[in-house]
Amino acid sequence: MKPTNKVAIMNKTIIDYLHHHASTKPNDIAFRFLNDAGQVPLELTFEELWFEALSVATFLQSKAKAGDRVMLFYPPGIDYVIAFYGCLLAGVIAVPLYPPRKNKKSDRIVKVAQSCQSVIALTTRSEVSTIRSCWAQQNDLALPLEFFTTDNSVSPLGDLGDVIKVSLTSPAFLQYTSGSTGAPKGVIITHENIVANVKHLSQTSTGNKDDVFVNWLPLFHDLGLVTAILWPVFLGAPSMLMAPATFIRDPLSWLKAISLYKGTMCGAPNFAYDLCVNKISDEHLSDLDLSSWRVAYNAAEPIKAKTLEDFYTKFSSVGFKSNSFYPCYGMAEATVCVTGGQAEALPKVLYVNKQKFAEHTLEIIEEENELSTSLVGCGVAGEPHYIKIVDPKSREEVVDGQTGEIWFSGPSVSPGYWQLDEATAETFDQTIVNSSDDKRYLRTGDFGVKWQNEFYVTGRIKDLIIIHGANYYPQDIEESVADAHVATRQGYSAAFSVTENDNEQLTVVTELSRSHFRDVDTKAVISAIRKQVLDEHEVKISRVVLLKPYSIPVTSSGKIQRKQTKAMLLNDEFVAIDDISQFIQNDIVEPNTATEDTIHKIWSLALGMRTISTEANFFDIGGDSVTAIEISSEIKIHFSDFFIEAESLLELATIKEMALFIDLQKQYSEKNKASNVEGVSRAIRI
Repeated sequence: MKPTNKVAIMNKTIIDYLHHHASTKPNDIAFRFLNDAGQVPLELTFEELWFEALSVATFLQSKAKAGDRVMLFYPPGIDYVIAFYGCLLAGVIAVPLYPPRKNKKSDRIVKVAQSCQSVIALTTRSEVSTIRSCWAQQNDLALPLEFFTTDNSVSPLGDLGDVIKVSLTSPAFLQYTSGSTGAPKGVIITHENIVANVKHLSQTSTGNKDDVFVNWLPLFHDLGLVTAILWPVFLGAPSMLMAPATFIRDPLSWLKAISLYKGTMCGAPNFAYDLCVNKISDEHLSDLDLSSWRVAYNAAEPIKAKTLEDFYTKFSSVGFKSNSFYPCYGMAEATVCVTGGQAEALPKVLYVNKQKFAEHTLEIIEEENELSTSLVGCGVAGEPHYIKIVDPKSREEVVDGQTGEIWFSGPSVSPGYWQLDEATAETFDQTIVNSSDDKRYLRTGDFGVKWQNEFYVTGRIKDLIIIHGANYYPQDIEESVADAHVATRQGYSAAFSVTENDNEQLTVVTELSRSHFRDVDTKAVISAIRKQVLDEHEVKISRVVLLKPYSIPVTSSGKIQRKQTKAMLLNDEFVAIDDISQFIQNDIVEPNTATEDTIHKIWSLALGMRTISTEANFFDIGGDSVTAIEISSEIKIHFSDFFIEAESLLELATIKEMALFIDLQKQYSEKNKASNVEGVSRAIRI
């Protein structure tokens, strides 16, 4: 196909809105990327975005035809935005992903490539070598895939170009559901879905062109992609972007950016608000002014009333308003947004009987007490979108106050999963039984209830695990557990979440094989399981239970019964070989060098522990990916005289190993410095 300056466009696609803004306000800032290195932010005007994306589109039209799938492997930043819009301009289907890390064992990118049948991948010059290496290591199927970089040149400004038509029903991108590594499912999002959902968001939140977006959300994930990349362009509003790691290392950086740029439309999963409360000290409050923040959306994981209360209590003194909270509910199959509250209204909280609630019965309690649990309302869905609560078995609509499955209908709903007809038929295009309502609905797989014209999400029908806003499929966790140690019995593990102190905690129950359960080192098995799961899924296991063979309940066909396993565990019905629900240390080995002492203090602060043995394994004492980023960031600050790669640090599992590595790096750095000084001295003498 010959390169062309024509652009795939039709009235009322997101590209139409970008074209309009590039024409009418070319010099207005569309995106600004805020790094954490004190450098000048990278900026992109609407006109620059158009021409940079046009350059990518022209290149793609020389390599692919309309409808081809193109995988995007970009770190957070402006290059990702340009490449994504370049795909839309070219009429190809974008597949947003994240660059694989070095030494990462996951074969997710190969499975996604196989699913979407992509033969082209785009990335940056800084990432391409690593991605090619990872692909070569993991591509056991010998799938063809060409890698191209898009940050090679600057596009000249000129005429905005002619347009060619693309159907509103044609796919714009595939959103591969987070965590689905065993059998990846690509949610098809059409051009019509995009515009319908950002209109839906604008309607419920009163989003407008005067808003300022400030967000750190992952851009390859539905919440970040839609609310930080697509929605601002629809409105013609500026979007300030940060890397997720920047926020995790320093939550204050997000709130400082909101203060500096007068952010109005800023949001994150529930855990991020908790992190701000727990990690930002009172002495830093004077640096903040959150009075501009009018919509603080909270989505992607269960919303906790206590989190909203704690955040308001902490930051109300610097201008944050309680009616800025905007609890909402969504999923990739609905583009992103299903329901949202009313802007500038206080969040609605229900207190219900805890025991009845566990049985999916709603019994309202007037005031919070020891027998109650709280539910935060997630608003409504306005026309042309509709939401119903349906009995999942009879498929009949239930009355208000009765729990059932949440069903959603409207132009935001995806047409289905990419080339998965059976899975699509099970989830999409459903009708309500014994009803005059002939609309087609999406089955969300979530339990909910409608009460006084407000929708509340009450739980999940599926076994899906949600922790810190990320989805994890239990079968993927269980597969990692089976591979972690030779003593685990293949196919006999159950992974699920348990609520502890209002937080979702990952629990794993696994059987040991007949040949190992009597004499195996159970602590070594548990340590191996924790490390394997953290390495492959970046999630911490809070409790590991080891059982004898034939302990976990299975169906008549041999399938693991996760819900029954969870119930038996909570009712103390198992006789465990080992059950470690608390992170333990053996004998405490004190720091023995100045470097060990410094690292000990950093670990203690990050993990919230007063004393840590220098020989304790990071994975055995509560370490996770979030804590690892914090520790890595602090170590690079304390030992700033030489460069240390974060990934190298995270491969060192004890304080002693980390200290030895740093001391060796010091010696090497000083030796090189001495050699350079000696060489300069000799040159001067000559």
